[in-house]
Amino acid sequence: MEPRAFCLLVLATSVQGFSSEANLTTYLMTDYDVEPRPVLDHNHAVNVTFDVALAKIVSVDALTQTFDTNLWIRMYWTDEVLRWNSSEWGDTNVVRIRSERIWRPDILPYNSILPYAKNFEDSFATIYSDGSVSWLYPVTTRTTCSLDVTYFPYDEQTCTLQFGSWSFDGLKVDIFNKSATGDISSYKRNEEWDLVSFEVTRSVYVYDCCPEPYPSLTYRANLRRKTLFYNINVIAPCILMLFVSLFGTWVPAGCGEKLSLGVNMLLALVFFIQAVNAGLPITSRSIPYASQFFGATILIVAISVSFSSFGIMFHFHEVNLKKPPPWLKTLLFLPGYRIWERRCGKKNRVIPSPDSSDQLSMDLSDGESTDRTVSSCSNPEDEKVDIETGEEKQPLPEENNGSFLANIAMNLQAIKTTADDNEEQESLRDQWRALALQLDKVLMVVIFVVYGVVTVSMFTTLPNGLLR
Repeated sequence: MEPRAFCLLVLATSVQGFSSEANLTTYLMTDYDVEPRPVLDHNHAVNVTFDVALAKIVSVDALTQTFDTNLWIRMYWTDEVLRWNSSEWGDTNVVRIRSERIWRPDILPYNSILPYAKNFEDSFATIYSDGSVSWLYPVTTRTTCSLDVTYFPYDEQTCTLQFGSWSFDGLKVDIFNKSATGDISSYKRNEEWDLVSFEVTRSVYVYDCCPEPYPSLTYRANLRRKTLFYNINVIAPCILMLFVSLFGTWVPAGCGEKLSLGVNMLLALVFFIQAVNAGLPITSRSIPYASQFFGATILIVAISVSFSSFGIMFHFHEVNLKKPPPWLKTLLFLPGYRIWERRCGKKNRVIPSPDSSDQLSMDLSDGESTDRTVSSCSNPEDEKVDIETGEEKQPLPEENNGSFLANIAMNLQAIKTTADDNEEQESLRDQWRALALQLDKVLMVVIFVVYGVVTVSMFTTLPNGLLR
């Protein structure tokens, strides 16, 4: 066969096929009505096989309690009106017609918050010669999803997509699932959530308003939140700020920045909890674990700041100084821990008793005894001559000698009393400062232990599998 003749034959065959498909489409659409169900017997139901392929999880909004997904909807049913003998139409077994030109089941998500028309997309439906119809289209849906944020950010959520006919009951349009699970072969991974499973169940409901059964298919997307982002950006800074606040107890009480450091950490934690709660739903059913963790941290830091104030008060304790009460030393000192003796024992001095002071005054007031004591320790000839001028000293009057020595004794006693009081006050100040230092140490150890117990108890009470 010549090449030219062969090309003409192929072209003629193609034109004939195109004409057959076009003529068949015109034939099928002639007098076709999209309103009634495509059954020859009105007592028969249209059985629709339904399938969903989850292409992508767009978002899970905890604040608005919505679940946005990109789905590929697949519906299969039999249109008894759209049938033909393929041999009469050039062996054309299948045609594709725009879906809005044929009858199609109005199956949509019951829990969708989008307008009715937004749940469908116009696409081509594939029609076979035996009347079977295949209608596939992509759609982005937004459905309600009740989120339980009790274990946030270590939570698992289950969002449902309930599909059913909006206009027809089960006696008119019956719906069946194609498989026990949804199709996730083309699923695109989400950066915030892991898809654990995508299962489907068929249910039949009978409502109070209507005696007819209403079948539906419920697809359950079991989601598990990825925690790396929250561990790095939420939990870790919270723990870090707590440790900074605790190590702030090592700052000397005499430093003016000790209290401001704790207050700044407290304000930072309050800011963090406000930022976290801004993305959570307003609910009174439960308190998220993240909020509980932040609340416990804020409480511990607040207690630390409050007791640091007591430590500063102990350090600068000046008015009406008294010895620290024994119960306070018992409360702060560990059993057998003698910090008092180690820090302040070397500064303690023996204060003379009042009996020895009285005895000293009596000795000084006794003129003759004093004169004898002085004369016994000096040369009488030297005392009669002034060393500087070389002139002979005039003896003091006998009656003034006793009062002069008494004044000297009184002055010496006053100086001694003042020195003893100052020494005692300084010793008391050292005791209170040592107590303030010990308070900071005990406070740091106690809060560290309490925070460790609280943290471990919170994380160990999580359900199995949530802590990853």
